[in-house]
Amino acid sequence: MAVNEMRSRGFTVKSVQEYNRRVILRLIYERRLCSRSEIVQSSGLDASTVTRVVQQLVDEGVVEESILQKEENQRGRRSIGLRIAADPHRVLVVRLQRLNFRVALMDLRGSVLKSNEIQVKPVNTAESIFEQIVESLNTFLELCKENLLGIGVTLPGPFLEDSERIVLITESTDWHQFDLIQQLRSHYEKIPVYSKHDAKAAALAVWISQGLDSNSKVTLYLSAGQGIGAGIVLNGEVFRGSLGTAGEIGHTSIDLNGPLCKCGNRGCLEIYSSSLALLRNLVEHWYKISSKPISFEEVVVAYREQHPLVVKEVALVAKYLAKGLVNSINLINPDLIVIGDEYARFGEHFVESIKSYVQNNVLPSVFKNIKFQLAPQKDLVISGSFHHVIQSELL
Repeated sequence: MAVNEMRSRGFTVKSVQEYNRRVILRLIYERRLCSRSEIVQSSGLDASTVTRVVQQLVDEGVVEESILQKEENQRGRRSIGLRIAADPHRVLVVRLQRLNFRVALMDLRGSVLKSNEIQVKPVNTAESIFEQIVESLNTFLELCKENLLGIGVTLPGPFLEDSERIVLITESTDWHQFDLIQQLRSHYEKIPVYSKHDAKAAALAVWISQGLDSNSKVTLYLSAGQGIGAGIVLNGEVFRGSLGTAGEIGHTSIDLNGPLCKCGNRGCLEIYSSSLALLRNLVEHWYKISSKPISFEEVVVAYREQHPLVVKEVALVAKYLAKGLVNSINLINPDLIVIGDEYARFGEHFVESIKSYVQNNVLPSVFKNIKFQLAPQKDLVISGSFHHVIQSELL
């Protein structure tokens, strides 16, 4: 909407100024580094407005100037670009999983400055884990009291994003009875707290990392680790569904006569293919080799070293995941599938195994349109939660 049109519709000077600020910030955020002239061209704002707003953002420490790289044959002085300033502002992120939670302190460019991971057990109550989360957050708050933009929290699903309530965590007992987000907001009344489903957060991070170069219309991010879930990006927007539970691929059935899941369904994909299921399948055989339980870290190492038993079990997991993906492909017709979370550590061969099974079970014309990609081996859930806070607070 043009500024003059906004004024003609009764917008106040303050609301117009806020609109201009957000437009400019979003352009800098999305492009990572751009010039003032590029902002004028893309935003439709006049040069004097852009200059004034940019100077305010620089004075506030939200944006900083940086030299733009010159083209190879370009002459004259280098242009001054603009980018989000790393300092002094901070974002805190909490990632809750079934067997652990992680707290990370991040600067405004998304770099993790410090993080801490705490192991929990399924028998731990939600309230006791909440107390541990608060204790960990308080430690980090000592480092950024004056400059904290907000706290982002990601949760495994099914998670109702609309009401911000956990419906079910299959390896836990009472999270559905505990209102974690509201408890955090009550505890930190002066700090904005934002929640997001973990797979949707990762899908957001995938989309943003591809930037303006992405040609994908429908991206499916498969979160494969302690739980199995998916995030779907349609034309640049994370699809939530009516209640915010879209993407629960882990609770789609791949065996109608399979074991009963806590969600009430039988033969859920997550029962067969999560990293916890993989460890359970390996533990009996592993005891014959070692006197201690196998960890996921040891599974990754054994897989890379081509341990026959581990290779066999991981291949079976790949087949199960592919089975679930075939159902999703037939439903939403993605053109990009990204395999991420813990299973990304198995590497390209693991993705090729999934891809091979999918190829044999979907229409050739549909398969030809899909690009398979391994997610970078970093915590995309943490990154996505960070972006969610930035978008909510600044953009």
